[in-house]
Amino acid sequence: MSLFSPLWRRRPARDGRSLESLLTEGFVAVDLETTGLDPRRDDIIESAAVPFVDGRPQHTYVTRVDPGRPIPPESSRIHGITDDMVVHATTIGEALVKLEAVCGRRVLVGHGIAFDLAMLARARRAHRLPPVVNPTLDIMRLAAALHPDWKRFGFDDVASRMGIGILGRHSAEGDAVAAGELLLALIPEIRDRGIRTVGDLVWLQGAVGQGN
Repeated sequence: MSLFSPLWRRRPARDGRSLESLLTEGFVAVDLETTGLDPRRDDIIESAAVPFVDGRPQHTYVTRVDPGRPIPPESSRIHGITDDMVVHATTIGEALVKLEAVCGRRVLVGHGIAFDLAMLARARRAHRLPPVVNPTLDIMRLAAALHPDWKRFGFDDVASRMGIGILGRHSAEGDAVAAGELLLALIPEIRDRGIRTVGDLVWLQGAVGQGN
């Protein structure tokens, strides 16, 4: 049963899965490219899901999506996706089904993942699909919790601090792979904090900005 299913909404907020199981059983790094930065109005044009198992990325699942309207040139300049590249692409409904099949009930990881979740929430509502309720880990918030002395927590800033190169920056695949690698790079510090479960890790990132 998928965590996208309504039955999984009954799970308690505190996930008891061990940190080690997060590494051995795996998580899925996700990223979306969109027509813009407003989840209320913009659309998904590319999704990437990269399962990590035993600390290694597995097959990358990338799906291009036809948004049904022109992609703004200013957005194309960032991610390089133009109208002609999505003219024969899949529909968002099909893309959502594929993404759910890859993610299943696993933990989702991304940088600034709240934006991706907001985009998915709107798309899933439009197709009468239940919301995403997988546990999620945000690299930006984890880095802020672990390194409150850092001044910047943008994707490039955190990657540079951690010595992680981003191949294909602003592509869904490149950003997803880098997010997964950043989580792995942060694991030693997470262990040093005494974090032992996925639930504790979710709590750690949620404590950012709350004086904890």
